[in-house]
Amino acid sequence: MKKILATALLGIISVTGASAQPVASAPVHIYQDPSAWWTGHFVYYTPERYTAQELSLDLFGTYMNSERRIQDIFKTSIHHGTWGGGVGLNYFFLRNIGIGADINIPDNGGPAVDSIAGNLIARFPLGPSGWAPYVFGGGARGTDPVWEWQGQAGVGFEYRWNPMTGIFIDSRYIWADKSTDRLTFRAGMRFIF
Repeated sequence: MKKILATALLGIISVTGASAQPVASAPVHIYQDPSAWWTGHFVYYTPERYTAQELSLDLFGTYMNSERRIQDIFKTSIHHGTWGGGVGLNYFFLRNIGIGADINIPDNGGPAVDSIAGNLIARFPLGPSGWAPYVFGGGARGTDPVWEWQGQAGVGFEYRWNPMTGIFIDSRYIWADKSTDRLTFRAGMRFIF
């Protein structure tokens, strides 16, 4: 009888002790713990890296080259392009569908901002790998060399090593209303809030 009671008591203690262990929780939102956002950029872990209702900030470098038309894209020399940079904001209201806006600031001696663009973005996260190819398209208002409307479409890849920090590279073809078409490459960092 003593052995049965001892075994039952030991079982109860082990079950109670196991249930008292802390449960891993989901990542804390920036508004709940602002310091976790900054320290979270330097941590590697593998929860869901792409979510709905996600706001992100892009900081990127650009390379832009003029094109006569899209049929000549592989005939044009890329040695005479323009380097620059830019900043953008993206909001994904669904895990795979979002909107984005960005400005391009080239080093071409013209206006401070070369274009202001808005896009619809569709991304396709590849499981827990951290990789997500995406496609986008939209319109822009160009300021250099002339004020004009522009249409654009592009493709890209993003990699996130945690849910708050990633890198990306993409390319877009820009159809210009009044000046020459352009091919633009962007590469940079993405910070998720």
